Amino acid sequence: MGMGMGAADQLMDLALVLNPSYDRRRRAHVAMLAARLGYVAVHVPVSASGSPGSSLTGSSFDRSELPGLIEGAQPAIVVLDDGLDRPGLVRRNDPELVRRARAAIDEGGQPLVVAIPISIGRTLNEAVARADREPRFTGANHPAQTGIFGTFEQAQDQVLALARA
Repeated sequence: MGMGMGAADQLMDLALVLNPSYDRRRRAHVAMLAARLGYVAVHVPVSASGSPGSSLTGSSFDRSELPGLIEGAQPAIVVLDDGLDRPGLVRRNDPELVRRARAAIDEGGQPLVVAIPISIGRTLNEAVARADREPRFTGANHPAQTGIFGTFEQAQDQVLALARA
């Protein structure tokens, strides 16, 4: 949020997804850093059943660490993300999907969440290299396929298109 801007002036909020391969201590540390940097939410990947140890995400998350994550992430919220689609949740960089999701939730007053992978570099080759180093960014999960991807200027254009939607 820029200087002198209140929450009502903000175009969008940022959240992050904790890397499921992180151990308990590193998850707590990243959640605390995200809160200090102004992120509004920290998403924790869990299995569709919400149980720990998901083979789907590779997570070793145990619900006993939830109180510590919540405390460390304040004022950000902690969200258990089971990867399933819900109204108001878009998992692709697609302004048309965002428009449809926005229209579907406008009456209910719930927030719109665009949860997509991001890889930005000073050059396109750097964005490619960053994405290639992340094991979660394969196939349909690659930012070039579903997320924000490219140089800063290209990413800025993509984010603005999503914000307009």
